[in-house]
Amino acid sequence: MKASIKKLKNCKHCLEVSLPVEEVKKVFDEVYSDLGKYASVPGFRQGKAPRDLLELHYSKTAKEEVLKKLIPETYEKILEEHKLDPIGYPDVTDVKLDIKEGFSYKASIETRPEINLKNYKGLKLKKKTAEVKEEDLAKNMEYLREMHSQNVPKEGSQEKEKVLPKLDDEFAKDLGFENLEKMKEAISQNLKAKLEQDSEADLEIQIINQLLDSVDFEVPDTLMNSEKERLVKDAEMRIKYMETLQKKENPDKKFNLEEKDKKELEENASKQAVRQVRAFFILDKIAQSEKIYLKQEDIDLYIEDLATQYKKTKDEIKSYLEKGHGMDELAVNMRNKKVMEFLLKEAKIE
Repeated sequence: MKASIKKLKNCKHCLEVSLPVEEVKKVFDEVYSDLGKYASVPGFRQGKAPRDLLELHYSKTAKEEVLKKLIPETYEKILEEHKLDPIGYPDVTDVKLDIKEGFSYKASIETRPEINLKNYKGLKLKKKTAEVKEEDLAKNMEYLREMHSQNVPKEGSQEKEKVLPKLDDEFAKDLGFENLEKMKEAISQNLKAKLEQDSEADLEIQIINQLLDSVDFEVPDTLMNSEKERLVKDAEMRIKYMETLQKKENPDKKFNLEEKDKKELEENASKQAVRQVRAFFILDKIAQSEKIYLKQEDIDLYIEDLATQYKKTKDEIKSYLEKGHGMDELAVNMRNKKVMEFLLKEAKIE
């Protein structure tokens, strides 16, 4: 077998493969030998037809079977010999097969990027404070008053004015709390929990930023374009939702996304897509290096929790996730969470 490999940009490789006549003839001999065992040819009992008549009646079938055998075999051999780690399936073109001339084809593939990742342990991180400020507590209390305000008629007038409830025990009781102090405590706890979540999320962003800055590599176009398309669709859905809300308030006004806004949306999606695909490969590399794997029982337990949360059966949740690669996405997210936990444990947090 002869094989030439040309490396192009963004993890793309072009392969040219050929086999000499002798090797092709051997495979044809094997295929015709198998065909001859069950082929039906007029004038001959099953399995007794001569080779020349088999070639006359079954040449198309034989050719298909030879291709089914040769393309996967040669492709797998090339991947093994050259240590290529492909993403997805090859795009096979220019296939030529003739028992007298040999066999050849071209294929283009995308491979996983080569990442030389070194310093991912002991990352220096700064943790944001999760202390609740009095001003934030006051803002939340004021927001509750606004939410429960009433429009009442002005004395001696048809006009109405907005009246906010007094911030007292009675107001707290109306909202289901024992008294005003208990309501403040509950709001403060909720604010603290939110600040702690934000603080943890910020640590993860710091990790990703440092990892992205520490290594440079190309990403496959197919994955980047797919991620970009997903991000653009998500943004468009959010815009449509906002337009729907605005139209309820102002039905006569038309809402259109201008060309410059569309262009900016696509540019931002492209940048974010590159970032997310690069982050995926970095976390994947760390998972391989540190042997961080996801167990099936982890996934099963998570699905059980989802089933309980949404009051569905496990099979219903699985069926839903299996649509549109949901199970794969779930597995990647859960594995990445384990990698993040490892990186946070190894990090130096101030």
